[in-house]
Amino acid sequence: MTGSNKFLFGIVVGIILLVIVTFSVVMLRPEPTYQDASTPDGAAHNYLLALQQGDYEHAYQYIPSDFKYPTDAFDFEDDVRRNSWQFDLDDDFSLAVESIKQQDDDKAIITVSKTTFSNNGLMGSYQYSRTFKMDMVRENDLWKVSDAENYWSHCWGKLRENGCRK
Repeated sequence: MTGSNKFLFGIVVGIILLVIVTFSVVMLRPEPTYQDASTPDGAAHNYLLALQQGDYEHAYQYIPSDFKYPTDAFDFEDDVRRNSWQFDLDDDFSLAVESIKQQDDDKAIITVSKTTFSNNGLMGSYQYSRTFKMDMVRENDLWKVSDAENYWSHCWGKLRENGCRK
């Protein structure tokens, strides 16, 4: 084998090894799991994970019981689907709790980091990150989401009888 053939062979073997390692890393990445909802960050994580997975009944468990709307998981899912642009569920993204600011024993503010990934084919790929806040309240030793800048509808709450529907 000549020197240039050895070099070409080395490049091909290197590329094959790189593909195998990349594939292994992706396949061995652990699936996200639910966390303990007795902490504000755990409840925020669970709410967002349930939304990402389309498990609206589970996500609805993190809405305070004193909210007049949504009244049940069906209303919740219907609002999420009707206002999908507010929930960004079609994008390729990851969410991570960045910080917790405990206001008192029953209130906390969670800062969440959202990283969105995009692949534009020939134009390359990119990612960008931003943060948003979630207000959390404790109810019967479990934390619930009482308001959020993202993944939330402004029609939900204690004062809304029918949400945004008349």
